[in-house]
Amino acid sequence: MGPGGPVEVLLGYLIMKKRVAYQGIKGSFSSMAASAMLGADFEALTTSRFRDIFEHVTSARADIGIIPIENALAGSVHENYDLLAEFNCSIIAEYYCPVQLHLMATGLLAGGVNELRQIISHPKALEQCSQFLEAHPLATPVQFSDTAGAALHVKQIEDPRIAAVASEEAANTYGLQIVAHAIQNHAINSTRFVAISARPESLNTPSKCSLLLTLPHAPGSLARILSEIAAFDTNVTKIESRPILGKPFEYKFYIDIESFKQPAETLVKVIEKIKSQTAGCRVLGIYGNY
Repeated sequence: MGPGGPVEVLLGYLIMKKRVAYQGIKGSFSSMAASAMLGADFEALTTSRFRDIFEHVTSARADIGIIPIENALAGSVHENYDLLAEFNCSIIAEYYCPVQLHLMATGLLAGGVNELRQIISHPKALEQCSQFLEAHPLATPVQFSDTAGAALHVKQIEDPRIAAVASEEAANTYGLQIVAHAIQNHAINSTRFVAISARPESLNTPSKCSLLLTLPHAPGSLARILSEIAAFDTNVTKIESRPILGKPFEYKFYIDIESFKQPAETLVKVIEKIKSQTAGCRVLGIYGNY
């Protein structure tokens, strides 16, 4: 990382980099993650699509993009894994954002939640609240581009039979009443966000690397890679397979590797070893977390 600790490096980075792209509007979990990772002093470029974030970053319209990569309840955001493979950008930091999903409306009718006829939110948020939705079948789940946008929409239409699922910050921002608290399937919930940049650098002390691998289509190829990783006393924290277009039933693999023992040097050695054992290895990032 060069001279200076993580805080000094981060502050120096922000002096030059202030345009941050993320999906959703104020009150979305992406906006909350951006503020947690980068502070408040940046220009937000809000989008409705994840693809727009990658396009902003790779075309230099944005210096940093913030994207969700997986949720503790709903699992991987497959679209963003595919976009990481498609676009030439690097992961430079990660952040685990606590997620509490609340049901909010302009008010509550006499019959309470049972009188709701629509519950709108981002598809992943609705997925994380599937048990609550199943328990209230008269309220139809409706997909929206982001959680905070759903909250704003509910405020604008002012129909007490329509509610949104979003953060407490969204409820406060758009003047909605929380009518049911923490309706996600499990009390402990979080989303892993990563910061992406057109330049391969880290905003913090590196302890993790993300790799995109293409393996020989032969028995045991993945097992051999995992053995090589284990030999360095490092930990595989994530494996994600995605289909290779044009090659039916062949897959590329995303692997996250974590090291706390001389992490920077160890991760470089692991990467060098893996590259010699694969048909293709792209380093998506060597980075730290917050």
